[in-house]
Amino acid sequence: MRIAPLLAIALGAAACAKEPAPDVAAAPQELVVTATDYAYELPATPVVAGPTRITLVNKGQELHHITLMRLTEGKTMADLAGLDPEGPPPTWAIPAGGPNAAVPGGESTATLLLEPGSYVITCFIPSPDGVPHIAKGMSIGLEVQPATGPAGPMPTGDITIGLTDYAFTMSAAPTAGTHSFVVTNQAQQPHEVVLVRMEPGTSMESWNAWLEAGMTGPPPGMPFAGLSAMAPGMVQDFTAELTPGTYGFICFVPDAGDGKPHSMHGMVVSFDVS
Repeated sequence: MRIAPLLAIALGAAACAKEPAPDVAAAPQELVVTATDYAYELPATPVVAGPTRITLVNKGQELHHITLMRLTEGKTMADLAGLDPEGPPPTWAIPAGGPNAAVPGGESTATLLLEPGSYVITCFIPSPDGVPHIAKGMSIGLEVQPATGPAGPMPTGDITIGLTDYAFTMSAAPTAGTHSFVVTNQAQQPHEVVLVRMEPGTSMESWNAWLEAGMTGPPPGMPFAGLSAMAPGMVQDFTAELTPGTYGFICFVPDAGDGKPHSMHGMVVSFDVS
């Protein structure tokens, strides 16, 4: 009389045991890049396509960032020789973002979706002598291999930023604390996000005045986070810790039309954190 119930239980247990475990997407892969004056160091482990959290550790004495450029049409790093750092990149070098503005002794992080292919990591920030770091040899190649498993999730963030020609939009006013900013380039050309903490008594207009003066003297604020130039349609994330004060977002990417920094087209915005 008990055989049927026991058999049903056994068959049910066997069926459950044979069900395949659901795929669980891994967290974004971690890539730590070390910057010095004027070079990058990459880990020996391979990098695969998919969501990738890049941490730039700045061990140099100057401000650095990572600008990723995905090379197409069979181009290599050698083809970037003679690139004008103050002009738009060639069409075969697609700006792919990266962590912006890591201060000396500090770090900057960004999460982005890497596609398979060949990349160049470089720094366009100028030294005090006005020479961009790319012209001082601060570039390195990166090969991204095809993914072999399920892709991890991209961060959802708590504040969204939209980039247009030429403005920033925010879903909410930032408050004190650590925030995850999800940035979408909704424009027709590449843009970046440079997060700066403003010096007392300065304004966002001070940045254009500083640029027009040849970047002589200290800047009107301290860049410390953000995202480097990213192509239209890209979505990336960066994190930053804010304390009470006045901050701003700036885009210094050269315009595709006149070559002027986008900040001179009005692509700046300031906000107070209390």
